[in-house]
Amino acid sequence: MTLLGCWDYMRFAIKGTRIEFGFWFAFVVCFLLTCSDNTVIQLTVLFSLLHECGHLLSDCLFGVRPHAIRFGLFGMTIVRAADLHLSYRQEICTALAGPAVNLFFCLLFLGMYCVKNSIFFLQCGIVNLYIFTFNAMPVFSLDGGRALEAFLQSHLQNENRILTIQKVVSLVYISVVMCFGFLILFSSKQNFTLLLLSIYLIFTLFQKCGT
Repeated sequence: MTLLGCWDYMRFAIKGTRIEFGFWFAFVVCFLLTCSDNTVIQLTVLFSLLHECGHLLSDCLFGVRPHAIRFGLFGMTIVRAADLHLSYRQEICTALAGPAVNLFFCLLFLGMYCVKNSIFFLQCGIVNLYIFTFNAMPVFSLDGGRALEAFLQSHLQNENRILTIQKVVSLVYISVVMCFGFLILFSSKQNFTLLLLSIYLIFTLFQKCGT
């Protein structure tokens, strides 16, 4: 294990794989886990990290060692070496491995809730359901979007047609999320989380499309 060090990232290597911890990642995680008394937020951090571990495990099972694992402000990012490629089917499996982890925990904790009737198990199940539902949507920048792209590339040769389909599907799902966001905002008068997520997805969509 070799420490590389930097003011904004703590870097070290484990068996050829770089591990990079950003300052803001460490700050946000420490703040949420120690200063926040909101159990749902703490569970979201935990199961989001386990979600990313699902992607990592899938890569390893397909014999692809990550070039780097980067922990930044928006979570964990797995960086593959430029010369490493998976088949379309493997790409789909890897993309959906993260949501599959959350679906597994969702069913597990909801089952435990039915047996023990514990509100904690219910919270764990609902948090995983939200993470699964959001990431499984076939939208640019999300896991479902990556799976859709790999599926289209395996069946279509026309890149423009693939991009058009991705745009249409992404916009449909973003519109649905935005509508729910407005409904939640109007009913709660203060919860605008889904609206912010919708804006983020629209931004990444147009950034990806180069428009």
